[in-house]
Amino acid sequence: MKTTLIFSLLIFLLALTLGFANFHTPPALARQDALPVLQQTTATPIAQGISEIGSTSGILFMGVVIVLIVTLPLLFRKRGK
Repeated sequence: MKTTLIFSLLIFLLALTLGFANFHTPPALARQDALPVLQQTTATPIAQGISEIGSTSGILFMGVVIVLIVTLPLLFRKRGK
């Protein structure tokens, strides 16, 4: 019971510390005159190749390959017994 209390307090303190660090703005970023220096515009690169926007065929193919890599050894191992 005592170790559970200690671990729960440590997790709570860790979450509190990380939350504070996430929402605390450093003074250098809080200055309004420094903001344009941090935000620079860049030109949008021209798309090259025949890739279609939103195409997921490559992701689907890799998913099938990964599934086969995982399942085929399991099937062959069960048939070997």
